[in-house]
Amino acid sequence: MQEYTNIDQHIHQLCQTLAKFGRSFANKKEDDSHTNLRFDFIGTRIWGRWGTFTKGRLIPVLNLEDQTFHFLDHQYQIVASFETMGKTQSEVEEAVAQYLSKELKANGADFTGPLHFEIPDYDFKSHTIQKWDSEALKQWMHYRLLANQASGFLLDHLNVASEIRIWPHHFDTGIYAELNTNIAIGFGWAMADSLVDEAYFYFSVYGLNGHSIDYAKVKSLSAGKWITGEHWNGAVLPLGEAEANHIHSFLRETTAWTLSQN
Repeated sequence: MQEYTNIDQHIHQLCQTLAKFGRSFANKKEDDSHTNLRFDFIGTRIWGRWGTFTKGRLIPVLNLEDQTFHFLDHQYQIVASFETMGKTQSEVEEAVAQYLSKELKANGADFTGPLHFEIPDYDFKSHTIQKWDSEALKQWMHYRLLANQASGFLLDHLNVASEIRIWPHHFDTGIYAELNTNIAIGFGWAMADSLVDEAYFYFSVYGLNGHSIDYAKVKSLSAGKWITGEHWNGAVLPLGEAEANHIHSFLRETTAWTLSQN
């Protein structure tokens, strides 16, 4: 469990560089989705968002296998690369900023500025970046793939459309979808935090347009559990239980209860 948590934190920290690119150069969205990321299992990489420059559109990616940032053009060809191993994140971002300023005539200083949200103050964030353990990375990709798949299955089950994304703030892979005028749901795979001390799936229900959700009437789950209180209401399925059959029952039971709240 600790190995997974460690690599989750290191990837989270490094992905803030992708979020900075989106913040600075992607088309602004009211819901802040221009900073969101996506996990590409086939390409073993994390995508940022498209930015538009005088020389055309570029999108940044973090290749997880060689721990290198790449800029891709509209034909998905690599036009610039920035290695991270043996460097600090600040050094990597300064190299990116110089490329943006010199080659693209963009505001590199804006790119290196602090983000509009805070993440945990990891004690390694100023250290030189080292090669990640390959087995830990495989495990990380396994669970992020499960999160992508489970999110897609849930959208199909509910017959709604929503983007499967990684929010760079809390670094959860998931979805938000409004089912009707009364109910919205949030589902995803979250990092270990104060709620659960290991990575976990979560499922939460929100009332829309004044509609209330009665969490006092939740039903026990055969996998996972409901957590209700002042700060958060929803169901969780920890990493230790997150096998395929458990995810299936977790989603079936939580969505069945959700639909009863209409």
